[in-house]
Amino acid sequence: MQSLAAMPERIPLVVSGDLHAIGEGHMRRSGQHDFSAKPVVAVLPGPLGTSTGGWPSEFRGVGALPPNHLDMEETLKPIEENGFMIMDFTPETVTLRYFKWNQKTDPVEAIDTLEPFRTTNLRRA
Repeated sequence: MQSLAAMPERIPLVVSGDLHAIGEGHMRRSGQHDFSAKPVVAVLPGPLGTSTGGWPSEFRGVGALPPNHLDMEETLKPIEENGFMIMDFTPETVTLRYFKWNQKTDPVEAIDTLEPFRTTNLRRA
């Protein structure tokens, strides 16, 4: 994370999967490392399909939370819902578009016409 935040002409961005959630946050500190001048953007792209048997928080008894050693500004608190992200890269920007789909109530065909419920535009400094 320190190396990401230290690159002067890059957008410090991390995409982390396998958490069965959609989310976005700005990491301002990790342990002793201060990223407040250039926070690292951490995103959870979401699972398109999770078992209908339940979400991980049902088994863990707690929802997704940042670890205590991180200072996170959660710009989109983790949502346990099926979804995905489309990322568009240009030389100066990264655009993140977040989509949700409810497999219990929405037909599979609805995925083709989903509109993003959130859009984030990241720009180079």
